[in-house]
Amino acid sequence: MSDTLFTRDNLDSCLKELAKEFRKINGSRIPAEIILIGGASVLINYGFREMTYDMDAIIQASSSMKDVINHVGDRLGLPNGWLNTDFMKTSSYTPKLIQYS
Repeated sequence: MSDTLFTRDNLDSCLKELAKEFRKINGSRIPAEIILIGGASVLINYGFREMTYDMDAIIQASSSMKDVINHVGDRLGLPNGWLNTDFMKTSSYTPKLIQYS
């Protein structure tokens, strides 16, 4: 397990860096949507959780997003998988999450 902890403050900073890097590579006309799930979502939206080890997400973006995630992670010293879609492989996942998020 990684010893990198995401808090409300640094989670937001990491996502802002991701957005800047995505725009730098793809321009502003290519859409991207990241829906945070689980601990990261609770951390940002509700505040009764203080940290999480990774960000589980549903990512709707061009294929370059994976490279952007890896590049930002390397630059910021984040572990592999810091932002991942592994949640989508579980029985808890439903496409309705996209619809209602």
